[in-house]
Amino acid sequence: MKRSLVIASTFTVLLFLLLLIPLDGSVDNTFLFFIGRFHPILLHLPIGALIVLFLMEIINSFRSELNLNAACDILLWFSVLSIIPTISLGFLLASSGNYEDELLNFHKWLGWFTALICVWLVVFRQQKSPKNPNGVSHFYKVFLTINVVLISLAGHFGGHLTHGEDYLTKYMPTAMKTLLNIDDNTDDYMVINAVADSTSKEAIYFKNNIRPIVKTYCFECHGEDKQKGDMRLDTLHWNMMSGRDAERWYSALNVINLGEMPPKKKPQLNHEERRELVNWLSSNLKKATLAKQKDNKSVMRRLTKVQYTKSLNELLGVSVNFGDVLPNDGKSKMGFSNNGNILQTSALHIDYYQKIAREALDKAIVFGQKPESKRYKVTLGKNIGDGHSGAEFGGYQTAPVDNEDLLVEILNGEGNPIQYIPELQRDSLTQIKNKIGIGMRGSASNRYTIVKEGMILNSALPAKEVTPKSWQGPSPNLKLLVKEDFPRTGDFAFRITASKGYHSMTIERLIDLRNNEPAILSSKSINIVSKNLQYNKDFVLKNKRWLMPKDVAKHVEAKFTYQIPKSGIYQIDLVHPYVSDDASPSYRISLLGGKKEGIVGKRINMKEAYKESEKITTPITLVYLSEGEHKGTIGGKFFVGFSHIVITPLQEDDPLPKILEEEAMKDNSKYDGVNPSIQVFAGSRTDDGMDYKTFAKSAEVTAPMGEIQNFEFTGRLENLPIPLGSDDVSGELANIFTIGLWNNHLVKESSQKGPPLLVRSVEFEAPYYPVWPPESHTTIFFDSPNKNDHETYAKEVISLFMQRAFRRPLDSQEINRYMSFWKHIKDDFDRFEDGVKEVLIAIMCSPNFIYLFEPEIPESGVSKDQFYLASQLSYFLWNTSPDETLNTLAAEGDLYDELSEQIDRMIESPKISQMINSFSYEWLRLDRHKSMDVNVEEYEDFTRFVKEDMFEETYHFVHHVLKNNLSILNFIDSDFAMLNQNLAEFYGIDGVVGNKFRPVTLKKNRERGGLLSQGSFLSGHSDGVQAHAIKRAVWLKEKILGDHPPPPPPNVPELDPETPGFENLTLKEQLFLHRNKVSCMDCHQKIDPFGVVFENYDAVGRFQLTSKDKPIDSKSKLPDGTEVEGIEGIKDYILKLKKDDFTKSLVENLFAYAIGRDIGFADTEEINNIVKEVIDDGYRFRTVIEQIVLSPSFYKKEKSWFNKIFGR
Repeated sequence: MKRSLVIASTFTVLLFLLLLIPLDGSVDNTFLFFIGRFHPILLHLPIGALIVLFLMEIINSFRSELNLNAACDILLWFSVLSIIPTISLGFLLASSGNYEDELLNFHKWLGWFTALICVWLVVFRQQKSPKNPNGVSHFYKVFLTINVVLISLAGHFGGHLTHGEDYLTKYMPTAMKTLLNIDDNTDDYMVINAVADSTSKEAIYFKNNIRPIVKTYCFECHGEDKQKGDMRLDTLHWNMMSGRDAERWYSALNVINLGEMPPKKKPQLNHEERRELVNWLSSNLKKATLAKQKDNKSVMRRLTKVQYTKSLNELLGVSVNFGDVLPNDGKSKMGFSNNGNILQTSALHIDYYQKIAREALDKAIVFGQKPESKRYKVTLGKNIGDGHSGAEFGGYQTAPVDNEDLLVEILNGEGNPIQYIPELQRDSLTQIKNKIGIGMRGSASNRYTIVKEGMILNSALPAKEVTPKSWQGPSPNLKLLVKEDFPRTGDFAFRITASKGYHSMTIERLIDLRNNEPAILSSKSINIVSKNLQYNKDFVLKNKRWLMPKDVAKHVEAKFTYQIPKSGIYQIDLVHPYVSDDASPSYRISLLGGKKEGIVGKRINMKEAYKESEKITTPITLVYLSEGEHKGTIGGKFFVGFSHIVITPLQEDDPLPKILEEEAMKDNSKYDGVNPSIQVFAGSRTDDGMDYKTFAKSAEVTAPMGEIQNFEFTGRLENLPIPLGSDDVSGELANIFTIGLWNNHLVKESSQKGPPLLVRSVEFEAPYYPVWPPESHTTIFFDSPNKNDHETYAKEVISLFMQRAFRRPLDSQEINRYMSFWKHIKDDFDRFEDGVKEVLIAIMCSPNFIYLFEPEIPESGVSKDQFYLASQLSYFLWNTSPDETLNTLAAEGDLYDELSEQIDRMIESPKISQMINSFSYEWLRLDRHKSMDVNVEEYEDFTRFVKEDMFEETYHFVHHVLKNNLSILNFIDSDFAMLNQNLAEFYGIDGVVGNKFRPVTLKKNRERGGLLSQGSFLSGHSDGVQAHAIKRAVWLKEKILGDHPPPPPPNVPELDPETPGFENLTLKEQLFLHRNKVSCMDCHQKIDPFGVVFENYDAVGRFQLTSKDKPIDSKSKLPDGTEVEGIEGIKDYILKLKKDDFTKSLVENLFAYAIGRDIGFADTEEINNIVKEVIDDGYRFRTVIEQIVLSPSFYKKEKSWFNKIFGR
């Protein structure tokens, strides 16, 4: 007895000591967690032993002659010796903090009291019954019974923790549940692994009542043999609770309610059948909706490529497009790439995340002194240079600026020219200077001029989108070229000094031909005869007449001189032989003594009709020449050969000089109040053009002639297509970095000069550090009084970085885990920062950074949930992590109460463009505009600049409606359009000056206004040659009206262009031809009328009244019988009859974008509530956003997914 008391007392003390183990997750010892995982294995031993002991004690009470006392003693001691390690391991397992607190609390105390009673049962059993000396006491029997009840309850709650609270009843047949009076508990049903009982009353009701109706009226078109509209009903399961087929049942209910099913020509349901079917569908869909809403609809989302990049940029302060190397994100059924269900994480992602994290931190963290920058400056001006320093790069169609007209300077860190250097270094400095030059390739020589004050650039004229000219940039463009000696990484600065320029008639220059006819010869014509020239061995004189190259593939050049008797305008004509077009006949003529502005070169279009001609005279150019002697050259690669160069002065009565003078005066006065602007770009020089990207917004030049305005543009070299340093790349024209500008007041015709821009100098500096160490470094390794205490400082750095990366507060367990990692690896590195950097890499690869997911709501409050709300809101409206204001409000628990104010603040921020651009691009399918290959022979003025401005038109339009909180009905029709000069001129709208987008009030005719008449939609839904009515109709129905047409059935024939007379048919006539085919008729009667209304817009979105020499008939009869005409008609129709349908469609799309998942039938009520609020508030765009943010799906306080699975 004494020994039993000692053992029981000892074990009791041990049990009380176990209560000191914290179960809140603050213990951070993975070995203890490992040991604790043996708890579920051992717990079966004491459970089994105690239950067997209980049964044997009952038997022993009635059959004492069996003498089971010894066996019971053994079982009791076995129970005690097994329950103590079991309960100990349970406490170690629970210390990980990974279990729901309330449920764990029940399990803990039940198990603990079970162990305590079990220990003292050893003492109680030794007390004999007063009535039966050989039997146990009544006291012992009572406590043994209590112990068995307690251990059963403890096991039950342990099962809840592991398997969920319904693990006993989950698969119980419905009949048995009814018999035992167990509630089916539909309202708490979770949509996972649902199993339907085919013997239930619901299943029998479906089989006997509903399926026969559906079979009679629906299976013919939606069964095994035929699935019209991609809908099959014969395989749908009756149980919608599982969600497996509820979406399809919902679609069926919609078409039944709309009267579209069964079709009018098919047998119809009687009143009772329709009522029974609709009631069954509605009732079961309501139950399924409730089940879905009880389920956690939040999706744990990986950050998209864009979100990941933006988040990394803000976390580190390094503006590199890190996510560019990641695999492209997929798109959901609704077309959004931020959908959590399709944002999978592959092994490739994980590998890239690690590489990116290391590369990004290498760029953010710096050591030592500020590195020396490369800083080059080139000043432009007539005869400003020495003629020796400065490169003149050659190559195909090259146009270098003479080094006589530029001054190259190497600057020091303070921006001053390096002048006083040791003699030994002077040669090195000269070598660097001779790797720097100015190039004008792609620039027509009559669009730029070197003058005393610098270089005058006319407004840029975009090239026709035909190679190689389209690869050379708009004309003119000025490029600073640097060969080899430039950085490949880091921030850079590009500085320009400029002012407004001027136009002058008295500058020697080339002038575009006004007609393509040879000049009329006169006695004043000057002839340069080939046989009279001194030519080198590269030429041969054929038939004593034609000076031809021996090797046409070689660049050749013959020199000549000529005398001009009087300053004026002359026409240059070239007399040459016929050469097959296959030989690429070309010429390159220099007329102004090698000055680049006097060089003209072109390939000759040699027509077959010229083959028998004795000679061919090709007009070359007009040129302004001053009186006196001039030097020139003729030749080039693939030179056609020649007999004469004819220089003919314009006739005295020719109006051209006066016209040009008036144009110059008119240009000067016309653009007197208009400012030129600068657009900068950078990239690589290629063999026949350049690979370039713009890197900053254009800047307007306001300084008048005689004053200087300084501009500084910054960018990041890694984001641009600059040459990659490689030993494998060599050659005179290899590894040339290009950075330059053009006058961004774009014009459409070569005769238009635009407001002139005078560029005085350009300067390049890289790497560019305004401060040292950069902010990217000091944000991570900030000043602290604990800097010398490495462990304390490391914890400060890691904690702050983690909090910013994870976008929420941290718990001590998280910090300790990363600190343990730092302590483990810190001695492997010589520098303290390198050890910390390894920990930061791990943080950046954590799912807490890469994913957005809803955290559990703690019992004590909702502060963490507010941080989730901050992230949810920020990634919705800004596509990046929350700023300090959002985090501060979240920390104080005030964010939800100030949502309206914060939404307004975020909309006013420039970062709102991230949401506008991303959402608009995917909602409106602007990817089709991006990928559309327009026939540039048909639409010569559809340049890349027009195409880009069409994107900007849409983005600026959506932004304007949102910023000014206008009605979303402006998306259908508006009295304004967002235009700049370039796009307005393309559309044929006058009075818009400058490249800045602004709201332009439209005239009463409604050819423009709203989204339906914007080029990004119209050109994206063409085939690049002509408009595509069906594509436009489907877009209108899907994106605007929210009505998704079914996909075409298989093997449907396309429009056949081989049909006789097809090329002369209008779009409406072509559609009629297609619609009359039996397999196409039904669907196209519902689609085509919505496409015909767009027939006034061609393949690039311009309005037209005729097509193929026929008046356009855009009248259309819609499926509901409404007759409309053209774009005005369809706008009126939507605004009068379908504006609520449009509102719902917009809400659905923005809702799906905001919450990161496609919508389903369970969202219907929520969507309808938002739509009602929007309508009641006058269709304001901000109301749409605010109501989505306030919706339960965006932000709700309910049990987390963990609690739902394991019960509570």
